[in-house]
Amino acid sequence: MSASEVRSAWQHATQHLDRPAADIWWHNLYHNYSRPERVYHNLTHLLDKYLLYRTVEAHITNKTAVCLALFFDYLEYDPKSMENSEKNIERFKTFSSETGINTDSELYVDVIALLRCSGTHITEEHKAKDMYGTEDKHYFLDLDVAILGTEPDQYAEYAEKVKQEYHFLPPHLYNSLRLKVLQNFLQIPNIFATKVFRDKFEKQARLNIEIEIHSLQ
Repeated sequence: MSASEVRSAWQHATQHLDRPAADIWWHNLYHNYSRPERVYHNLTHLLDKYLLYRTVEAHITNKTAVCLALFFDYLEYDPKSMENSEKNIERFKTFSSETGINTDSELYVDVIALLRCSGTHITEEHKAKDMYGTEDKHYFLDLDVAILGTEPDQYAEYAEKVKQEYHFLPPHLYNSLRLKVLQNFLQIPNIFATKVFRDKFEKQARLNIEIEIHSLQ
């Protein structure tokens, strides 16, 4: 995936905003997502999510909000920090003031709400077996975990890249923390909130997670 493809997606998402300011922010985005330590949460990951978003775009109510939230969700990413979500919300607020997004606009409110919900990754629709989510937040969250339901080889590559991002942890500690994350996914009735993602990814995601758990134990 090329940087030009990601930039095209950014230009599309910011087409109605102040162009010079949005272009400056593109350089900020490119710099952050291109950091060498970001083995998984990088430009390729960003574009993969955007391309997957395009396949469900018809289901999205506020398309611009979801697109912008995708770009800001991992703008700041430090595996050692517990404040990534709040930092990204603050970065979006600064972006809004510089590109002309009013703080009382639907776009501003919706992006902030999406970035906040990414910190929990769970809704009521994840907790009830026969419930499906249809709101933008449900699609936004499902886009972030779609990698869990990919083919085994792709999932294994993802798992290895995430492990590399936590290189600062001793192997036994990383394995312990990773196990907790994976086991939490299996304990909730639904990994995916929306019907389209659940039908496509749920079964494979649970199988992939079970295999990784076995490898870590």
